[in-house]
Amino acid sequence: MTNKVLILEGITPQSIPYDELFALGQPVILKGLVKDWPLVIAGQQSATKVMEQLAQHDSGRSLLVYKGAPEIKARFTYDTSCTGFNFSSEYSTLTEVFSAIRSQLAQQEHDYYYINSLRLDEGFPSLSPSHQLTFEHDEFHQNQPVAKIWLGTESIAAAHYDQPKNIACCVLGKRRFTLFAPEQVDNLYPGPLTPTPGGQVVTMADLNQPDFARFPRLKTALEHAYIAELEPGDGLYYPSMWWHQVQAFARFNVMVNFWWMTAAPYLGNPMDVLMHAMMSVRDKPQQEKQAWKALFDYYIFADSNKVTGHLPPECHGALATMDDNLARRLRAMLRNNLNR
Repeated sequence: MTNKVLILEGITPQSIPYDELFALGQPVILKGLVKDWPLVIAGQQSATKVMEQLAQHDSGRSLLVYKGAPEIKARFTYDTSCTGFNFSSEYSTLTEVFSAIRSQLAQQEHDYYYINSLRLDEGFPSLSPSHQLTFEHDEFHQNQPVAKIWLGTESIAAAHYDQPKNIACCVLGKRRFTLFAPEQVDNLYPGPLTPTPGGQVVTMADLNQPDFARFPRLKTALEHAYIAELEPGDGLYYPSMWWHQVQAFARFNVMVNFWWMTAAPYLGNPMDVLMHAMMSVRDKPQQEKQAWKALFDYYIFADSNKVTGHLPPECHGALATMDDNLARRLRAMLRNNLNR
């Protein structure tokens, strides 16, 4: 039994209700959010019209392209050893990719092409200004969203998480997002930390053809999933760290998404903390690990006022409210400690 995704109607790029979205803390479909974008309007005529517009605004730069043989059935993932992938990657041009896609349009079996996470203002600088959202909220004062464009044939991006928050805009072709709250990580059977198909850890399970004998806890994850079906012009907001599989169904698909972080830019990457903890905490005896868990709960996950409330401000040190200067001092201390 999956969760129902809330749908908000009548939202425009200038009227996104950020306070409501952030308070809900779950995926929300913004129906028709970008229906007036030029590329969306072109797609109402044909995919060819969209290709033509993109070609007209192409910067001409080389693009990293994933290519999969017909037998991958649109699912870009690992090879059997999980030390490589079932697709190749190479640099090409938009013209070459579009030519390859067009050459196989009449074929039922065909190669799969995927250009992912290309900055819109770098790939299509003259198109970028007409394909934007309005970001007027306190959350964006320190972190301006970055627009990325995703192009290609049918594709399935295995469930993964991203640190930024996200508004994904379906431009051409239907897309299905299957989303899971962060606490479902144990039921999603993450793959290796390296290599990864697209930079983030992905599930080893095939959500479309689940193997419950191999991945029995996956059944629990799917029972708690959120399914968002997007038509061209629709947007989807989902919070930071939510796992999501993204499936594109058409022979040519376009999506533009907007990513932004919520933390101040001077703060470090939490993944560095996780990797360091693997080195220094994970293999300790269980009793010691539990003791460190208690310390993490106290110093990291508890209310910071509880930690400092009984201490004079003069001695707060690393416990003080984080700012750029304190972050710099802590990074210097960590570098010294790690280089011993």
